[in-house]
Amino acid sequence: MKKIVVWATIALSSVFFYSFFSKKNDDSMKIMVCKAVEHEALNSVVRGMEDYLRRQNGKYNISVETCQGNMALASQMISKFANSEAKVVVTIGTMPSQSAFRLAKSGKIKVVFSSVTNPDDISPNLAGANTTGVSNFIRLEPQIELFRKIQPLLKNLGIIYNTGEANSVSIVKKLKPICEKMGINLVEQGISKISEIPQAAEKLSKIVDAVFISNDNMALSAMANIVSVCGRNNVPVYVSDTDQVKNGCAAALGPNQYDIGVQTGKMVERIINGEDINKIAVEYPEVSELYLNQKAPVKIPNDVKSQAKKIF
Repeated sequence: MKKIVVWATIALSSVFFYSFFSKKNDDSMKIMVCKAVEHEALNSVVRGMEDYLRRQNGKYNISVETCQGNMALASQMISKFANSEAKVVVTIGTMPSQSAFRLAKSGKIKVVFSSVTNPDDISPNLAGANTTGVSNFIRLEPQIELFRKIQPLLKNLGIIYNTGEANSVSIVKKLKPICEKMGINLVEQGISKISEIPQAAEKLSKIVDAVFISNDNMALSAMANIVSVCGRNNVPVYVSDTDQVKNGCAAALGPNQYDIGVQTGKMVERIINGEDINKIAVEYPEVSELYLNQKAPVKIPNDVKSQAKKIF
């Protein structure tokens, strides 16, 4: 009888210690992700990161949540992530990255942001703040030059953007002088909620030669609607997100969002392996690609087609 009790005690102790150390191991591999909204570009970033990390080590415990463009909800999620002792918090998009920065600066979490157009919108000074990441920004000039190659008579370029999204406001400010220099009139159409997009697209498509959507999460989440409205008025839609071209946009010169996710995964791996996050510099897309859609309401010249990575 004593032997049975002894063996039972050993077995229970083994289960306890296994569970204890397994939990510690899980914590050491715990990666919590807060995504700004649901749309194809951000989903591709997450897939790229997940695929890379799981190829390297199947033990990563990755959890993904979406804050639906709500700053209060983002703050709640990030606080929950901090309390869960996540090894790394990954924020996809500017708004959740801004929310996470406050806790990172206080030392409660380590943050790797991704798909953030302007890292300065998180903070002008990320040094020593336990925050780094991968931006999706590429220069605007080559994009506008591309639109002009496709439409040599382009005079009025519309842009739909969320006035509450810092990266979008930043893009518009940078875009104005570029368009002026090229003799293009930039027609702005600010929105504050997704329900305003159909009316904004309808209004723009009657007065512009083309519409440009540049990394605005709210507009990207309603891209099908924008393409449909503009298409009825024979106005092409250009984007900086290559994932949207197959959905009807005319062209995109931009980074591959999946590859940005892979870049992000590599950065996360370096931190988990012990590298000091405060010594890891912010990274930018390694390459940009040209995607075209021949079904869009604009004729694409052959010399532009010859440069394309993919044509739909």
